[in-house]
Amino acid sequence: MIYGYGRVSTTGQNISTQRKLLRQYEQDIKLVEDKSTGKNTEREGLQKLLAKVVEGDTIAVTRIDRIARNTKDLLEIVELLNDKKVSLVVLDFKGEKLDTSSYVGKFLVTMLGAVAEMELNMLAEKRMEGMKRAKEEGKHVGRKPDLDISNAAVQHAINEYKEGVIPVTMICDKYNIPRVKFYRLLKRHGITR
Repeated sequence: MIYGYGRVSTTGQNISTQRKLLRQYEQDIKLVEDKSTGKNTEREGLQKLLAKVVEGDTIAVTRIDRIARNTKDLLEIVELLNDKKVSLVVLDFKGEKLDTSSYVGKFLVTMLGAVAEMELNMLAEKRMEGMKRAKEEGKHVGRKPDLDISNAAVQHAINEYKEGVIPVTMICDKYNIPRVKFYRLLKRHGITR
């Protein structure tokens, strides 16, 4: 049996490209998918797949980082597959079977895993540098603020809050503002009664 394993990190990402590439490799491929971070191997689809495969089966992935995001996890998966006599095919490796039971194949997979892990770490480092630079330039970093302080309803709610006559729950109900977000806005701008 040939299984195709696809993974995206979040539910908002699209897995259709991986599906297409895996079906181009084998029309009758049985697809197993995860929508989960690749930082660990405790993914439901991957765990079920690893438990299901038997001698002679093949697992195909579009890229090495789809099945593992670090070299240690990759080597553990490869070792498990070797023990079960299951082949691993990496499509961005031109669809060649990586004979992970040989020393050369294991070395090659280790190198591919190390390169994928290095790329991931470099991207994270670049992202952190960009966030640091943006903060230094006074730009907002992170998710967008929940409420806009320039919004007229928010301004009225702030004014009523400062007056201290009406409880916050009633103010938020009156202006249709989530109470937690209102408190967050007050804290962020240092607004007190």
